[in-house]
Amino acid sequence: MQFDLKRAIAANWPIKLTALVLATVLWAAVEAEEPTTQLIPVSVTITTPANRTLTQQIPLVQAVYEGSARELIKLYTSPPLIRKVVPDTLSGSVFTFNLSPQDVILTFDADVTLRDVIPQRLVVLLDDEAQRRVPVIPRVTVLPDSEFVITGPVVAVPDSVLVIGPEAQVRRIGGVYTDSLVIRRVNESGTLTVPIDTAAFGVVRLSQHEVEIQFDIEVLTERIVVGVPVVIAGGIWESIPPTVQVSVRGPASLVRSVTRDQLMVTADSSITAGEMMAVRVVGPEGVTASVSPDSVQARRVIL
Repeated sequence: MQFDLKRAIAANWPIKLTALVLATVLWAAVEAEEPTTQLIPVSVTITTPANRTLTQQIPLVQAVYEGSARELIKLYTSPPLIRKVVPDTLSGSVFTFNLSPQDVILTFDADVTLRDVIPQRLVVLLDDEAQRRVPVIPRVTVLPDSEFVITGPVVAVPDSVLVIGPEAQVRRIGGVYTDSLVIRRVNESGTLTVPIDTAAFGVVRLSQHEVEIQFDIEVLTERIVVGVPVVIAGGIWESIPPTVQVSVRGPASLVRSVTRDQLMVTADSSITAGEMMAVRVVGPEGVTASVSPDSVQARRVIL
């Protein structure tokens, strides 16, 4: 009888698949218990004397741990810790720490063995600490919904913060920016909390890491102002009709406050009596205005 390889593979495939899955799980379990050695990042905190600060990021420190994969994984979720203190008597700008396995503190109970610390010397640079207040610059864009408009600027509260750190670095900071944010389809005034972007600050610290962003939104509205006089340049002409009506559109609070005296409707001087002249209108800042009718006749003033 000829051997059929395809039929042999297909036969009892559910049992074979289950056996393969169990074998894989068993292999993973065995591997998780096998001892291995790994480099684990160490969290380092350095306490400096009053009015002294680090001028650079703390260099990377790693610990060599031995243990099963199952136990080593615990160290990634709760890294070991080293705490060091720069003595108050330091007068220079450079200090060196000697590191040893005895300095490492386990912050999580794990069945592992510490073999070494890399590097075994840690050099830090210090400078006199300075601080200054700098403005907060919002990078928040507010896009109102249709028939709404933003009134005034987007502002940060507070509008300034303290930057604290090495004197040379603090002097170079002219202002801080918030994270970039775009808010769409806004139909009411609001306040939101936005983080300050500190990605490039290094060891420089802030008095606070977030600010409130405030903005005002108003509904757009329109109003007709009647009886606005037309002024023709030159002084010897008058308009027919003598007044027009002006449609004013803008934020509701501004539109409600517009008076006839705030609207200037003008036309160029005419040469021929009865000539039709286009008129222009200028309204208060923050509103748009259109005039009706958009042209008038000129008539010489009879003195």
